[in-house]
Amino acid sequence: MKIILVRHGEAENPSPSISDQSRTLTPKGDNDIHKIGRFIKSSTLKVNHLFFSPYTRTKQTAEILCKEIDYKGEMISAEELACGNGCSDIISCLVEFGNSDTVLLVGHNPDITYFAAQLLGNSSAVENLVFQPGSTIAINVAREKFSHGQIIWAISPDQLNL
Repeated sequence: MKIILVRHGEAENPSPSISDQSRTLTPKGDNDIHKIGRFIKSSTLKVNHLFFSPYTRTKQTAEILCKEIDYKGEMISAEELACGNGCSDIISCLVEFGNSDTVLLVGHNPDITYFAAQLLGNSSAVENLVFQPGSTIAINVAREKFSHGQIIWAISPDQLNL
């Protein structure tokens, strides 16, 4: 199975007048996610399933990605990807898919970093994985283990000129 992890794009700064769940993407965040979407579309991976955290900024990120990659499937809001939930519980949603499927998950840091390290089977990888807003990593992993995966790519929007 290929799992594409995307951290939501840059969001507006926290403030007392807006909840963390309601923060929206900044223009830079919006632009960065368009670049990441074009990068994913140009790759050999074709997304079969898409899940996102139930926060506004992750939903906006998922919507932009859907447009850029021409994804016609269902976007699924997953509480397992909410900030602070660690992402690991999303595996219960993924086991029904096959090893040939590609799943895109939009979440938050540091949860997404720890989940990537788990998929790679290397908890010390957390120190080397940098998930700035809008960054993505694609991992090839056997759905029977969800561990010891191989990195297909790891890229931030600042590395792209798309």
